[in-house]
Amino acid sequence: MNKILLNASLALVVLVQIGNVYGSTYTPENVLDESFISLDQGWDNEDREVFYHDPQGSPILPYKWFLALEQDGSPTLFRDEENMSSFGLINWGKSESNPDGLPIGLTKDLGIYGVEPKLGMNCGACHVSQATVNGKKLLIDGGSSHFDFGAFMTALLKSMDSTYQDKDKFEKFAKNVGGESIAQEDIEQLHARFRGVLEKRQDWHIRNNMTVVPGPGRVDALNIIMNQTNAHILSRPDNARPVAAPVSLPFVWDAPYLDYVQYNAVVPNAGPGAIGRNIGQVLGVFGEVSIIDATLPIGYSSSVNVKVLQDLEGTMQNLYAPSWNEGAAKGVLPKLDSKLLKSGEQIYNDNCSSCHQVIEPKKHGDLASIIVSKIPLNEVGTDPTAALSFVQREVNSGPLIGRKAGYVAGNPLCEKVHGNQLLAHLTVGVLLNQLGQVDKKLVATTLESTLGAALTSSWDHLVSKFGKTPKAQVSDQTLISHLQDKGASKSEIIEALKQRSNDSSALYGLLVEDGLNSSAKNLPCLEVLQEAVYKARPLDGIWATGPYLHNGSVVSIRSLLKPAPAREKTFTTGSIELDLINIGFKNETAVNTFVFDTTLPGNSNSGHEYGTSLSGADAESLLEYIKSL
Repeated sequence: MNKILLNASLALVVLVQIGNVYGSTYTPENVLDESFISLDQGWDNEDREVFYHDPQGSPILPYKWFLALEQDGSPTLFRDEENMSSFGLINWGKSESNPDGLPIGLTKDLGIYGVEPKLGMNCGACHVSQATVNGKKLLIDGGSSHFDFGAFMTALLKSMDSTYQDKDKFEKFAKNVGGESIAQEDIEQLHARFRGVLEKRQDWHIRNNMTVVPGPGRVDALNIIMNQTNAHILSRPDNARPVAAPVSLPFVWDAPYLDYVQYNAVVPNAGPGAIGRNIGQVLGVFGEVSIIDATLPIGYSSSVNVKVLQDLEGTMQNLYAPSWNEGAAKGVLPKLDSKLLKSGEQIYNDNCSSCHQVIEPKKHGDLASIIVSKIPLNEVGTDPTAALSFVQREVNSGPLIGRKAGYVAGNPLCEKVHGNQLLAHLTVGVLLNQLGQVDKKLVATTLESTLGAALTSSWDHLVSKFGKTPKAQVSDQTLISHLQDKGASKSEIIEALKQRSNDSSALYGLLVEDGLNSSAKNLPCLEVLQEAVYKARPLDGIWATGPYLHNGSVVSIRSLLKPAPAREKTFTTGSIELDLINIGFKNETAVNTFVFDTTLPGNSNSGHEYGTSLSGADAESLLEYIKSL
């Protein structure tokens, strides 16, 4: 640990002790909400505790501060259950891992240094859903949440700002944090520190300027992730892009078994595998990475808790889609019509199965074994904003110029790269830093994965007899210069580099020799070709995930079977009442609903005009069958 970091940590410890934020005399009681009806999705209560509240390393603000923070313009605490519900979060109750009864997805995060607990956010906020049917509440694990992330962050920032600006409000806050006897000097110190955290959150808000209001259940996750990694972590504000392509929060059952995830199929489950995928997600949700003091081959220190990500991924591998038939057996959902099911299955096979394969949810098969269909934009015809904003993301590598694209393998990063290259580089660096805590089978889904082999090799070299590594071969830069002098073509040089990245036997030596300061000048750069597509995945459990299309622009499956001009131009989101007839959530005006306008940029409900010519009877049969998936 460098001197600056050490001194900062010591100062923080002193402040923490003064503020009495280390602990509480509270003894947790299990008061989990038993009013929910849960369907069998492969999880027990232990799985739920992990997924709902295990901290993944996404620090938002000090935990004690969040507990004491009042709402803007009100003495009511920000964490009040009614306020949390207004953002679509699910109040679940107190438990051992959630001693203060925060809603699903908010966490008490001790961080990598264990100095001071922070408020964090994990998978549960976006991937646990609820639905009501005639007054009965269903809990949908892994479902598309109704969480309004944008509204939550906006309200949190307003509450922090008003607390900072109002002297009386802040003094009350300070006493709740540090005790009634807190000294004035300590209040002033806390006020100064509060300003620093507030400014950091304000920077986040400015960086992630939302040009289109997402509303409940939507977020432009990829652009937020890219802004955090490409702009914030690299200290390159010019790499930030507007958050202009909100998409629905995806359901995550089947996720470990798909070969590609994200709506635009840009994240493979091969290579770094599921843990790499989850690291990228954490980096998008306030995760921090230090690229300054990297020590090869140790990787990048970060706030990310890779061990917890492994546990979270373990729960996801056990998860499968909710069954309509089980809901019917429990008296929550109506029974399906067997005649309609039979005819609907044939209609589905004729019209849908070529893209949306039918799987057995409880028998996924091997990890990454479900091959998703990648449909080009001009074929599917749905709103192109999300796909295009990603493929067109050229950024400056900044301080990462010349470092290996895969941290331990691959080509040097050039000055201009695709933002996803930088994300992949950081992800591998974070993973390598904590590789000793990770089940290596989760690092790469195939043993033959070049990157997975490189990571394993690097770690094995490190934990073996340090310093007794294979003799380093010539560096990439030396090889490039040599081949250029010999008159080798660009393609020949690239092929030589590819071959070298497969040579893991001398990997440690190469890392030591190359270091982190190699220049990217005059290096041949591989072109990053990204095809703009949207993926078509299995539709098991789709009945519990409305609204539909990648951007949530179609209110129901029935509406999706209509030609685009006949679909609703506006409708409300935020309702959790299932629409059993049309499949989706009821389009109704209620508290905390949001008007979705399909005429706004990124919100188009065009495209996916499959099945639009079905007769009324065939459409009814198809809808019935879709419920059974």
